[in-house]
Amino acid sequence: MARQYKVFSGDGHIDLNPDVWRNRVAAKWRDRAPKRVKMPNGSDAVVVDGGKPNTIGVTRSVRVAHKDLAKQVPTFENSAGTGSPEQRLREQDQDGIEAEILFSQISFVLRQAKDDDLYLELVRAYNEFLAEEYMAVAPDRLICMGTIPVTGVEDAVRELEHCAKLGLRGVKLDRFPSGRGYPTAEDDKFWAAAVDLKMPLTNHNDGKMGSGRGEPAFKYDKEPGEDVHQREPMNYFFRFTNDAMTASIQMAFAGVWDRFPGLEMYWAETMIGWFEYGLWQIDDHYKRYMPMIHENWGLRYLERKPSEYLKERTYWGFLHDPVGIRRRDCIGYDKLMWGTDFAHAASEWPNSIKLMEQDFADVPENEKRAMLVDNCVKYFHLND
Repeated sequence: MARQYKVFSGDGHIDLNPDVWRNRVAAKWRDRAPKRVKMPNGSDAVVVDGGKPNTIGVTRSVRVAHKDLAKQVPTFENSAGTGSPEQRLREQDQDGIEAEILFSQISFVLRQAKDDDLYLELVRAYNEFLAEEYMAVAPDRLICMGTIPVTGVEDAVRELEHCAKLGLRGVKLDRFPSGRGYPTAEDDKFWAAAVDLKMPLTNHNDGKMGSGRGEPAFKYDKEPGEDVHQREPMNYFFRFTNDAMTASIQMAFAGVWDRFPGLEMYWAETMIGWFEYGLWQIDDHYKRYMPMIHENWGLRYLERKPSEYLKERTYWGFLHDPVGIRRRDCIGYDKLMWGTDFAHAASEWPNSIKLMEQDFADVPENEKRAMLVDNCVKYFHLND
């Protein structure tokens, strides 16, 4: 019988001591695998392949008063969200949360591996640990997102298929499947596999989809002349938001949403108050600037308004966002997922329910339940 949830967090984080899963790394790589090191102030950090230490930092500050964030000395033993799955269940119970979508912070750290084969080995070992040891303790409450490597489409598809075999309920993309910050034609193999596998796709706001950092934000069909102002065209559409919004429109202009009608994406921790002006802005700027961009860069016209793709094909995660909740009709309450952000500084743990009830005080019960439970359950196929 399917579980009947009452409160579901669509955004939680785990940052585990690598010692608990290093044994899954092949022996020939193990001395270069993630390991815990102590910093001079006594805090814990993770080192991969002899690289720069990655401190736990403010991500573990849920137990620290905001005024004391700069003074914290976090370790895996004294921090919330860093322990065993049994500890995580107790932390959920303390907060009144029945289940979480869990994003791993270490996916970015693993890319510090200097060898792609080592990197892929680490991704595989970590995903298997999540599925077979961590999530297995309570698969209806600890909904871990698998990590997709950023070394190219073939590797991305291979790991996507493996995550599906492991029983993971979704995967997190840190870049587009090709490993770039913009969509490419080769990505289609990954999108097709995701649709065939019915594997939910996610991106967290600390990823680099849409960023174009160090590279263009799109592969344009035409190079503009020297006399054309060299502003990045994608920035004309969403000028005051963040990477996730840009990425969703990159996918529209690349034809991804049109070619794959079964494809959807959950963009976690983006907040939602921006929709009222954001959706209006993108349609208005599309109308104003698209003729110029088409002429100078060869960007093809869309089959529909840009906002229509977002409203129909994307889900969005939010935390404490009373403004966004009041304007939920701009995108539709059926596309929104509330979360606690535990164990980060933005979380209200162990008082998330109290703040949530304040934010949702005037929301009809059916809409409230959709944002707190039903949208997560539906998107991640939790009752299938």
